[in-house]
Amino acid sequence: MNPQENKMGLGKIIKTVWKLMRIHRTKFIFSGFCAILSILCSVITPIILGDAINILLDGSLRIMNHTGTIDFPKLFYILFIIGTLYFLKNIFSYLYEYYTKRAASDIIYALRERMVNKVLSLPMDSVEGNHRGYLFSLFTVEFSLLNTAFISSFSKLTITLITIILTLSFMIIVNIWMAIIVVLVVLLTSGIISMLLKFSQRHYHKQIAIEADTIGQVEEIYVGQEVVRSFNYEEQALEEFIHNVKVWNNHEWKSRFFSSLNYQIMNFGNNLGFVLVAIFGGILVIQGTMSVGRILTFIEYLNNFEDPLQQITEMYPQLQGGIVAADRIFNFLETEEEENPSDKELKSFKDKIIFENVSFGYTEDKKIIDNFNLTVKKGEKIVIIGENGAGKTTLLKLLMRLYDIDSGKITIDGVNINEYDKHSLRSFIGMVLQESWLFSDTIEENIRYGNLESTYDEILTASKQANADAFIRKLPDKYKTILKEGGNNLSQGQKQLLTIARTIISQKEILVLDEATSNVDTRTELLIQEALDKLMENKTSFIVAHRLSTVRNADKIIVLGKGRIIEQGNHEELLAQKGYYYNTLKSQKNS
Repeated sequence: MNPQENKMGLGKIIKTVWKLMRIHRTKFIFSGFCAILSILCSVITPIILGDAINILLDGSLRIMNHTGTIDFPKLFYILFIIGTLYFLKNIFSYLYEYYTKRAASDIIYALRERMVNKVLSLPMDSVEGNHRGYLFSLFTVEFSLLNTAFISSFSKLTITLITIILTLSFMIIVNIWMAIIVVLVVLLTSGIISMLLKFSQRHYHKQIAIEADTIGQVEEIYVGQEVVRSFNYEEQALEEFIHNVKVWNNHEWKSRFFSSLNYQIMNFGNNLGFVLVAIFGGILVIQGTMSVGRILTFIEYLNNFEDPLQQITEMYPQLQGGIVAADRIFNFLETEEEENPSDKELKSFKDKIIFENVSFGYTEDKKIIDNFNLTVKKGEKIVIIGENGAGKTTLLKLLMRLYDIDSGKITIDGVNINEYDKHSLRSFIGMVLQESWLFSDTIEENIRYGNLESTYDEILTASKQANADAFIRKLPDKYKTILKEGGNNLSQGQKQLLTIARTIISQKEILVLDEATSNVDTRTELLIQEALDKLMENKTSFIVAHRLSTVRNADKIIVLGKGRIIEQGNHEELLAQKGYYYNTLKSQKNS
């Protein structure tokens, strides 16, 4: 899944939207009923207004001929009806707008919820394969476009379509030939507009795609400021941004240009329609086959008929944006979720974990783990070392079933981990990674994330065990200190101590530590190592280590090379072998 995904097609998008609308069908049905009543009031009013005009004209003629006067009681009665119809029209229009927008807002809310659930249920290859900027664009740009199209344009489109149908029906009732003239003019202008819309839509699709890429680039530049500046990449980043903006601007103005032509063509069609109605209507009045009031009624209907068509033309960019946004959002929502076919729970870990002939590769042609075998007894501390790309982190991901192995098996107490529910398996495993991740919340809540039921006293105890309490109490708000995104208002070492406290409070039986001390200074490393030692007491631990001085007290050290164990033993045994471990430890001492 990536920003260049295939289009769903308009038909499939409409079917998907229709399914969402069916959930709120009661609101939509009621709002549709209100829309019809509102429009009926609008299309009936011109006929009655025409009658009022005829009463005035006939009365004026009688006054001029001294044969009578204006029938004011009848005129006032008709004006009262017109006023009542306008009042009812506004009431029904309000109800329509309220329930339509309420239902549309509920749909957008449900889609946002589905998006978050989708992100949380994606398999790891999809998570790592998606660009952060692309996902960020989905949650901001695409949802903004869909929100505008659904709540604003959709409600207008619905009522304009009903207006066109009802108005055309009454136009035919008034005079079928004049109605035919209007329809022919509309068909002519619509044909021209439909051709222009193809060009506009083509550029609009490209605009949205490059817009998402540009937003992603801005986010990457902002997040990676240290890297950008340290490598003097400012000019290249600016050039790339300017290039994307130029492409974005090029497609945007072309899309808007073709859309603006639609308005001009529609305006020309309106004027042509008025001219033809005036000419043909004048002829009918002269012939005595139609009254002046009915001509004015027809002109009002022409306004009611042409205005909605013009609104559709003006709304087209929003609707077009909504279609493009829906295409990208629904495509993402159709991404396959992480498979978790079993509901069997892992209730205890009593004996050992066995890796038996485990093989795995991110691609079919390249094995990262190749026929790996290892037995780990409960309570053992296992250290994994090796060159970059040897498969150290991948091995831990396989244990947590973030990826499923290609062949072989991993068992806990003799049961294949594939037989367990993934969430149940992961509930036994706590981890501290090289890149510590903290949320934009208080320090207290970040630690509580490890166990949502924990009390403040338990958080305090965990922080002390993790050697984090001392620096937390020096902060102005102590445990109530709000962390910035990713904990950027703390040092790397402080963030790592908080993640250790979070793992301590989670009370997991199996620990995964992936180079937890690699990004800190020597003094902080000692604090972290002391905290890790407390964390690992009576726990089964898998430790990916870079600094070998921290792994001497491990029960077993394994050296990975191309996905296989090339050395295995404790500290003294590996020193005696004088292989990779011996040479690496010696070089680190000398450096």
